[in-house]
Amino acid sequence: MAAGRLATWRLITVCAVGIVAQGLFTAPEVWAQRGVLRGVVADSSGDPLAAADVAINTLHRLTRTDDRGRFSLTDLPLGEVELSVRRLGYAPKSVHVKVNAAANDSTLITLSELPDVLAGMTATALRARVEIEQFYRRRARGPGTFFTRDEIEDRHAINTSDVLRMAPGVQVVRTAAGNGIRFTSSAGRRNCLPLIWLDGQKAPGMEIDQIPVSDIEGIELYQGASTTPVQFSQSTTTTCGTIVVWTRLSGA
Repeated sequence: MAAGRLATWRLITVCAVGIVAQGLFTAPEVWAQRGVLRGVVADSSGDPLAAADVAINTLHRLTRTDDRGRFSLTDLPLGEVELSVRRLGYAPKSVHVKVNAAANDSTLITLSELPDVLAGMTATALRARVEIEQFYRRRARGPGTFFTRDEIEDRHAINTSDVLRMAPGVQVVRTAAGNGIRFTSSAGRRNCLPLIWLDGQKAPGMEIDQIPVSDIEGIELYQGASTTPVQFSQSTTTTCGTIVVWTRLSGA
């Protein structure tokens, strides 16, 4: 009987050691399932571009290039991702890159300068362009629901509410001005009108279809105070949600 117990104990010990050893060998393999993406952003002359935004929108990851145009995004899932690169005064660019486990992989992204765009802008137009770039930064970071100019055009919508009707947590309602939207999170309050911000200014009482869809550069939807950026919630209530709309620049 004692010999049987000893044999059983030895078997348990061997199995336990085997499990620990297997864990030691597989741990690096599991860790290797995350990758690093490093690269450089440059202009068409090959000069590095500082302060360029580099984002993976689907992962809500955003960084900026340093003085040498370098960027680094760590702890990424392996495989192909879409990298979005933007900088004021340059045409934005999206590229598909592959994230590998090796940390020394490098990606070169070249942006084309928009000639005389900044030089010809008034102070008001330049400020509007900066605000639109901030829209894209918030989109990369999340939270909220965002619609870009390209996404709006792809829907071939007649009214702005047509763009938003399939967004999560949104319902389209009939109003005196046509159609409007309400957030289902505030459905307990009858006709709970979201606050609209238009080009950085509050527009209380406005319905979304009063803004022509062809004039819109971007839309941000925030269903409650906890997700609304502070600049769109100061000195006002957001219990019915917030809609932020940016219009296109003249000639853009």
